[in-house]
Amino acid sequence: MKIQTTISLEPELLQQLDQILANKDRHSLSDFVEDLLRNFLLRAKSTTQDARELELINQNADRLNQEAKDVLAYQVEI
Repeated sequence: MKIQTTISLEPELLQQLDQILANKDRHSLSDFVEDLLRNFLLRAKSTTQDARELELINQNADRLNQEAKDVLAYQVEI
């Protein structure tokens, strides 16, 4: 179920959107805006996940670096 809402846009912006829709054979501004918002939310979620993962790596950096040094110590020269 969709909920109807209203947004206000500058006339120039609306004209540009209409041109994009006409060039892409898309007729629904609502569908276009929904797609834009979905993509925005996916990127925002991805950015949040990336920041969380970076924080975990930084919290464990000393231990991870020590493990890497240990692994390198076991390598055999060829």
